[in-house]
Amino acid sequence: MTVENRVDIVYTSETIQETNTAISSLQEALKPYVLALPAEKKKNMVVVGNRLFDFVERGCMLAENNPDLIPPYIKMDNVKKDVDAWKVMNPMIKELEQQLSLLNDTAALCGNEAYSAVLSFYHYIKQAAKDGVPGAKPIYEDLKKQFPSTAPKKDSEEPAITE
Repeated sequence: MTVENRVDIVYTSETIQETNTAISSLQEALKPYVLALPAEKKKNMVVVGNRLFDFVERGCMLAENNPDLIPPYIKMDNVKKDVDAWKVMNPMIKELEQQLSLLNDTAALCGNEAYSAVLSFYHYIKQAAKDGVPGAKPIYEDLKKQFPSTAPKKDSEEPAITE
């Protein structure tokens, strides 16, 4: 049985450094423009997407065209800044989400391929330990720690492995 390998990536130290530098630059550039919110605050907020943002823009336009109908507690200058900031951030978020999705997919595939190969090795070494192949038992004993048994084993389930 051959383990499928769809990913063949080798990160050079130069690529890692360039990527980390780019991420640091992005973090530094965004620092003055981003805020962290507690989970409780986010839970009670309306998340504005494109469809809801159309309503916001239409409302702003109507408010600006009818300034005498704007309540005194609403500062349209502040609303306009929020609208402009959303228009700048939303495309950035979409681009970053796309890159993060690709990175997550690729990392998941790398992890899955490595796990599948090692799991195959584990099953092979388990059988080798049962068959008394020299040196297999300590490897099997080390790797089997990943799969702790929750139920007591019956005598007939798995014979003891001796070397």
